[in-house]
Amino acid sequence: MKRTILIVVLLAAPGLAAGQSERSGPEPLVAEAIQSSPSVQSMRHREQALHERAAVSGAWPDPMLALEYSNAPITSLGLSDHPMAGLQLKVTQTLRPPGWSRSSRRLLDHKAEASAQAVAESELALARNVRRAWWMLVRARMLRAVTEEHLARTEELLEAARIRYETGAVGQYAVLRLEVLRGRLGDELGDFERLDTELTAALGRALAADNSRSFETPATVSPVAPPDETDWIALAERHRPLLAKLLSEQSASEEAARAARLEALPDPSVWAGYRVRTIQTDTDPGTDLVSVGVGVPIPTGSGRRSRGGRAAALEEASAARAMRESALDAIAADIATVQARWSRSWDKAATYDEALIPGARAALETTRSDFSVGRADFASLFEAEVALLDLERARIVAAVDTHIQRAEATAVLGTQPPGGTP
Repeated sequence: MKRTILIVVLLAAPGLAAGQSERSGPEPLVAEAIQSSPSVQSMRHREQALHERAAVSGAWPDPMLALEYSNAPITSLGLSDHPMAGLQLKVTQTLRPPGWSRSSRRLLDHKAEASAQAVAESELALARNVRRAWWMLVRARMLRAVTEEHLARTEELLEAARIRYETGAVGQYAVLRLEVLRGRLGDELGDFERLDTELTAALGRALAADNSRSFETPATVSPVAPPDETDWIALAERHRPLLAKLLSEQSASEEAARAARLEALPDPSVWAGYRVRTIQTDTDPGTDLVSVGVGVPIPTGSGRRSRGGRAAALEEASAARAMRESALDAIAADIATVQARWSRSWDKAATYDEALIPGARAALETTRSDFSVGRADFASLFEAEVALLDLERARIVAAVDTHIQRAEATAVLGTQPPGGTP
């Protein structure tokens, strides 16, 4: 019920409208970062190289064409001076085992797919970093704005306290406490400026932009609700590039094991030759000769190499399978963490918006009125001001954290989580 009321209130409030949020959100920066990232471009080129190799893998060795000037007498080197002399044209072709071409293509196809998923995983990580940096920049600027607002009110209170101190209405402690608060708030503004510079630089680095580039952020943020109950693990299995990459690596290793068995089979060579003869005698008219043959290598070492290669490939497949199971365990833990943080941040934002901040503002206004007529002491006014500052800051942190957790969930799942509307 609390969440439903908050959604209605936020949609009716003059905050960040949906269209405005979309235009000023981090998604255009994410697309720009992915497009301009040198590391992503490098991975894409490697992926394309694998696709090019896969397109031509499995091709048989080229046939060998030979021209032989053979059996000529050493004394004359003439073709007509010996009955066996001649000019022979010979063609040789090495044969590969059945299924070798298909297995070679499938092996590189799996490797190319693993490379493509590695690119997608890299893009996902880059998008997460950009979204997180952008929302942290939003948070820093909003905290700076609310701190500046409270600093201005503190200056007003300090001026009033000095006047009352001079007339004896309040003690010196009132002035001193306000001076300390003013100094603390002014010092915190420096921290927010530093965060602004650091996060702006981080975004510029992600976008391969120069340090002079600035980024616009909204002045207000509505929290985004966590999605309804759903099978997040199933979403990750369907969409997370890391899991698809490990599955492709496992398939590539299994295909390499099958290819290793084929490598154990000997590769026979066949040839055909045509010998042109020029000698003509009474007993030998010089008829041209044709020869054909086949050769098979003696498998003295290929069997051992095949068994070793197959065993190694199967071990690599088992390693990829174990890594995928480990990745699933890590994803499950990350999902639980994101869900807990997201839900807690949403509940906190709801509590602050519905009860705590309105109550603190009402308490501050009431205390101000009572203080002006002498019915409230300065300590109560000071505490009411500090309490409102702390709550407004906490509300900003909670609201922005819902967006950060949404970005984290997208990185964990490989896709945007369902629901989660502001």
